[in-house]
Amino acid sequence: MSGYFFSVSADSIAFYQPPTQLMLELHGGYQQAAAGLFNGGQVDAWGVETLIYRVEEILESQGGKLPGPGEARSNDALLQQVSQRWLEGSSDITPQALESAFNQLTDRLSYGPLQLSAGDITAFCYLVFLREMTHHLRISLIRYQS
Repeated sequence: MSGYFFSVSADSIAFYQPPTQLMLELHGGYQQAAAGLFNGGQVDAWGVETLIYRVEEILESQGGKLPGPGEARSNDALLQQVSQRWLEGSSDITPQALESAFNQLTDRLSYGPLQLSAGDITAFCYLVFLREMTHHLRISLIRYQS
């Protein structure tokens, strides 16, 4: 499969074959993965590693049923927020851009925990989901469609 749509919500991830045919829905989203990790807006290295582990567990929960490599599209409002906040507003997001944004944020953890607002915590968790999706699904490009 060369292209599909996805939506990551607080408690699930859905993959669609264009235009609206549901292919797969995974239970667990950015809010569930981050539960109890970043209280008070404090993001630390342990919390980030735990978040990555939890996201991987969600993505691997269906075994080999995940969509294959290729391009993915989404109109998630959080995708636009992540793009505006950390990806220079691009509507075409590469795995390299996600990795760079993630690394810039986590490199700051060597100096101590990051203090993020509740909205930025949500966007950061979504960013981690996108990053892990590009790794596990071998997504070559994520395109934001409004």
